Amino acid sequence: MTSADQYIDYPTLLSPTFSPTTFSSTLISQTNHPHEPLDLTTPLSRVLFDLQEIDTTLHTLTTTSSALLLTHTATTTRASSTLLAAVTAQTAMLNTAYERLRREVVDRGDRAEEVARVVQNLHATTRVLREVSRGVVLARQVERQVADLEGGEWSAMVRCCFSLLELGRLLGQGDALMEVDLARSLNERVYQPTRSNIVSRAKEIITTFSLLTQDTPTPSSTSTTSTTSTSTPSAIFTTLSSTSPALRQKLSSTLQSLSLLSPPDLHTSIRTLLQTHITASTTLLTRALTSLTTLDRALAEVSLRSLSVAAVEGYLDGVGLAQDVLAGLDMRRLTTGFWRGVAAGWEPRVRDVVLRGGASARILKAGKERVREGVRACVLRGMGMEGGGEEGEGGFEVAVMVGASGSLGR
Repeated sequence: MTSADQYIDYPTLLSPTFSPTTFSSTLISQTNHPHEPLDLTTPLSRVLFDLQEIDTTLHTLTTTSSALLLTHTATTTRASSTLLAAVTAQTAMLNTAYERLRREVVDRGDRAEEVARVVQNLHATTRVLREVSRGVVLARQVERQVADLEGGEWSAMVRCCFSLLELGRLLGQGDALMEVDLARSLNERVYQPTRSNIVSRAKEIITTFSLLTQDTPTPSSTSTTSTTSTSTPSAIFTTLSSTSPALRQKLSSTLQSLSLLSPPDLHTSIRTLLQTHITASTTLLTRALTSLTTLDRALAEVSLRSLSVAAVEGYLDGVGLAQDVLAGLDMRRLTTGFWRGVAAGWEPRVRDVVLRGGASARILKAGKERVREGVRACVLRGMGMEGGGEEGEGGFEVAVMVGASGSLGR
């Protein structure tokens, strides 16, 4: 190593952590006294000297080692060329393989995806068309059943309800089906109006049902019930079915249809029917309080209204709906609810007539036993127990109605 080599601090200059700023600061501190003016000539001269020495050293080394450097460079160049050629060949092979794969896989995959989309669209279209076709068949079936219903075949109402339920499920499967004009037409022109019409018709039949308007014998007027001591909804159902099959078919079909299409409306309709008969019966009995000559006729009509309620309960029981309806109405029996409602409405009217006094009150008190016996017979007759006593079935209802006339005195 020469003196110049010893003079230049190569370890510092070649250090990975070399910092020009730190090196300059150190050099300036070494060549200047802290209490003297700053002089940059000496450190600058030293740096320029070091650069010149380094340049000279590099020139000398490259000159003396030129042959070795050229040989090394040539060897490196040949190796690089060989490597490049090999990489180029491999790249060409990869490009060729990629092109083949693209033609055999990617292009075919794209075509396959397009075919798959077409098949999926065809499948969806076929499914929608099949559902629309099924909807058309159901709609025609509904129209035939409605025609049968209009012709007086009440059993067609239940069949029509099942068809409407199936059609409703079909039309409610998704938006894709409703995008078809024919499906929307089936919904707007067949399903919705027919369903609404049947529900409205069923509600009207149930809420207005009364044996007073039926051309058929009632249980109280037939020999099969005139001597019975107890009666259940099933017994009344059986009796009315035997005396009037058409009435049984009409009301049974109506009850089943409304339970299929709108169970809440069935409960509401039964409640409305019950309240209608309660109100009418209370009005009849109230009018009879001022004229006992009309009492027997009023009691007969009230008992017939009770039988109407019992008939509906019997039909409900006959088609397996009584338990659910009674649970929804929170009642043990419809007839029990009827007589409790009549008693609740009639009791204050009786008390009002007695409190007002006058001839009506005197006549009413004088005939109180007649009133009570008439009420007792009316309840039993309305329960389908005309020949029975007050034990078991009917005892509670009789007690409630007789108790409503308690204002007449004992």
